[in-house]
Amino acid sequence: MPSNNSISKRIARRRVKRSTDKRIASLVTKEVVKLIPQIVAQVHSLSNARAAKDSKTEEPQSTFLYKHFKACDPMEFTGEGGVAQLLQWFDSIEVTLRQSGCPDSFRTTCATGVFQSRALDWWTAERNKRGISAAYALSWDELKELMKEEYCPPYEVQKLENEF
Repeated sequence: MPSNNSISKRIARRRVKRSTDKRIASLVTKEVVKLIPQIVAQVHSLSNARAAKDSKTEEPQSTFLYKHFKACDPMEFTGEGGVAQLLQWFDSIEVTLRQSGCPDSFRTTCATGVFQSRALDWWTAERNKRGISAAYALSWDELKELMKEEYCPPYEVQKLENEF
């Protein structure tokens, strides 16, 4: 049978444990109460953001297809007319890209889709050199720079500058 002293110690430990548990519960409650306004504000913010998004009257984006671009009758590029033809083609194709609603990520694919003759041979070599994915991942501006390097020899650029 346990002694009175050991029973007293157990009772004392239980009281200390209960007291400690109450203090911990009190501290946790105080901290949670402090956080409630912040949590409520975040919930309201998210709710308002969703409501604002839902209330926008944006029209659904349609999917762009190459046929939309082709329907605008884009000018072909052969690569055989020198700098003047290249610059004219750039102007024409940029208008067509805009009119067709072509997204930036698809411009290189559309533009190179109208290459013929020498230009098509050059693009095929570029695609093979870079890899198909990398070639079509070129931005429109990067493609134009490559084309200028290929189709604008310095002597032709100088000739045009002298004429103007």
